Formats: sequence, C-alpha cells, structure tokens
Amino acid sequence: MHLRPAVSLLFLSTALPLAAEPVVVGKFSAKIVPERVGMLNLPERGTVTDLVDSTGRLKAGTVVAVLNKERTETEREDMELQIARERINKKDEVQKLRAQRRKVSFYTSLSPSERRYNTDFKGEEPPTPETLIDIDERISLLERELATMERRKRMEFDRKHDPLTLRMPFDGRLQYHITLPENLSQPLEYAENSRVFATVCDDSAFYITVNVGDSDLSLLKEQNFSTTVTLPGGKRMHGTYSHRRVERANHGGDMLVYFFKIPADMHETAYNMLGSNTNAILTYEAGDDVLHISKAELIARPEAATAENWEELINITHPGYGILLVGQRELILVPRT
Repeated sequence: MHLRPAVSLLFLSTALPLAAEPVVVGKFSAKIVPERVGMLNLPERGTVTDLVDSTGRLKAGTVVAVLNKERTETEREDMELQIARERINKKDEVQKLRAQRRKVSFYTSLSPSERRYNTDFKGEEPPTPETLIDIDERISLLERELATMERRKRMEFDRKHDPLTLRMPFDGRLQYHITLPENLSQPLEYAENSRVFATVCDDSAFYITVNVGDSDLSLLKEQNFSTTVTLPGGKRMHGTYSHRRVERANHGGDMLVYFFKIPADMHETAYNMLGSNTNAILTYEAGDDVLHISKAELIARPEAATAENWEELINITHPGYGILLVGQRELILVPRT
C-alpha cells in the first residue's frame, strides 16, 4: 500500500470517539519573537554620548544615544543668533512702519482746514485711509516673514540633527550592537555607521512562531491550534493561538506563520530565547464527534493490502467518515457531511 507521508500524532491503540485529548500534530522548527522589533541606526560617524544602562526596561522616548552632541549645540547657538539678529532687523522695520501709521492716522483724522497747518507730509502725496490699510498689510507681512523664517530654520535644524539623537520608539528592552565603554558617561568614538547601532524589543508580548507549510493544516480552524516548547529541566512553555500571517522567507518565497502567545510569567524566559532556534510541539483540538484511529491497526487489516492511500482505506474500513488529520501514528476522522 502506498500511503502518503504524515506529520507526527499521538499514538492511541483504539478508536476513541468524543472528547479526546488534543491531537499532537507534530514537532516543528520554531522561533521566539517579541511583539515588535525596532532597529536604531546612526547616520554618520562621530562621537557618541548619552548612552544608558540597557539591563532594564526603558520607556518610549528615552534618549539612548546622541551623536556629535557638542557640534550640534554649537550649530544650535549659531541658529539662535541668526534668528535673534533677524528679529531685531524686522523689529526695526515694524517700528518704523508703526510710527508712520500713527502720523497717517493723525493726519486723516484732521479736518481739511486743520490739514493745511500739518507739515508731516509737506511736499508729498497726502495720505488717505487706504494708506493705513497698506501700512497694516506691510506690518503683517513682515511679522509673517519673521515667523516663517524662524519656523523654517528650526525645521531645517531638526531635520539635520534629529537623526543624531536615538530614542526608544516604544516601551521595551534595548540591546546595543557595539562594545560599550566601562563608564557609560564617557564618550565613544563610533566609526561603523553602516551597521545597526541598537535593537529595541517590545516585551509587552512574546510569541512562539511556527511555519505551517502543510496546506491541509492551514485549512483547519486556526484557533484550535496550540503549541508547547520543552525547556531545560523538563519545564514547558505553552503558547495559545493569536494570529497568523504570510511572511517573506529568507529564500525569497512566502511562508504561512502561526503566532502563539506566551503567558506573562514566561516573558523573561522568552526574552532570553530571542534569536535562537527551537522546536515546538503543535497540537490541535479536534473537538467532539471525531475518531482517533491507530495507523498500526489499520495497516494490519487485510483491506490495507489493496488500498493505495489512507483515503481509500478509510472509505473501506470506516465508510461515512473523512480524514481530518493524518499523522505518523494515528488518523483523526470526522463524519462526512
């Protein structure tokens, strides 16, 4: 009989209906991953300061490194001087316009006979109420120009220097990818701007991830899956189904990855396992009204000599049932609908 390969399942010597134990689907390669990961990079070489102790949990926004801090402060002072100088120049122009406005306002408030004795605009075109509007617009324009100039200079400064200050993008753990000085208050000369400077791990949740490549498994109810990783000393780390998604594999293809959430009391263990490869036992809650059939018993039956595959054998031995799951040691059957 030519029977198709299968994944590992729990061995039972008899057919068991109803409320059976979860089915052991098999052992899969697995990884431990956090809720999310962030990479921190410095854009250039230089002197790094403001390093922090990375042994504990850090809050979002915490500064974890500053590049070329002294140069940045010098350029900040230069920018503030430029802004202050421009403010003074604009202020002088505005003051002159306001003085002119007072004269025009006074002149336009005079009667025609009184205006003959006013010498403020002697030899000039007499001002009109429209002149006041023109002066007000010029004052407003100068004030907007000043505000725009200041905003632009600060935006340009921030655009240039913000990448030089690395902050925690979210709450979590930090891992530097450099050799830290013994005293974190000492400056560090950084010359490897092509590599990741630090990694941030969101430790609010951890998951056991399993790549499910079997299309038959992907069609089962994903919320019925769970997984377990055996740890040194006989301890176990359990994961309950959270979600699944298609990810890009290293070889360039796509793979379906199941995520199983790890309980909070195992977060520290999970964090210590990040980056390592492990194995996980995948189990499935088949539910009621299923049969667990020993493959050894099926193969021993005379009908197995002529059956080409498990489906054909089950059609003979258990008519009215279909295969839900095939394993190394048992078949899980469900009534046909």
